Amino acid sequence: MSDTELMKKLLDGTLDPVELENNPHLYTLAERIYGREALEEMGVSGPSIDLYGLVENNGLDIGDVEIPDFIPDMSKISKNLINKDKTKRRKFILLIGIIGFGTILSNILIGIGQILCSLGLANMVEICVEKNTQVMWINARNWEGLHEISTWKATGHIEIFDMMLLAIFSIMIIIGLFVKKD
Repeated sequence: MSDTELMKKLLDGTLDPVELENNPHLYTLAERIYGREALEEMGVSGPSIDLYGLVENNGLDIGDVEIPDFIPDMSKISKNLINKDKTKRRKFILLIGIIGFGTILSNILIGIGQILCSLGLANMVEICVEKNTQVMWINARNWEGLHEISTWKATGHIEIFDMMLLAIFSIMIIIGLFVKKD
């Protein structure tokens, strides 16, 4: 009987169990289709292990497949993922600290208004012409506060609020640079 006829009988369920036991190709196919339990219930026992060695693998050599001996340690992998998250947080804190520190320091030395005037974003006479370019952060709580004259003053003045902000951003930089990962 040809292989195609045997295959049709296998798929139809009309194949004699004796033919299935003698043909390792058909047995492995039937095992994949119906499952080993269903074949055992029908009284079909699989071919001996020696017959499996004779099965052609369509160009694939099972001997070439190697299963790694190494089993990863999941506790180390999870610790690495946690450490990466902490590293990202430290970099974020460092970045915020540097940006904040630079902004406050440039406001004291140059003035945020000077930067805005040179970019063309600010055109208030009180800021650009009179050189009152330092922002008083306490008065600049909202958008309307930035448009008031009392919010701007001449550069070079350090207020308590500026010192507090510099201290906070300095601490963030120190944390970002020097605090160790757990």
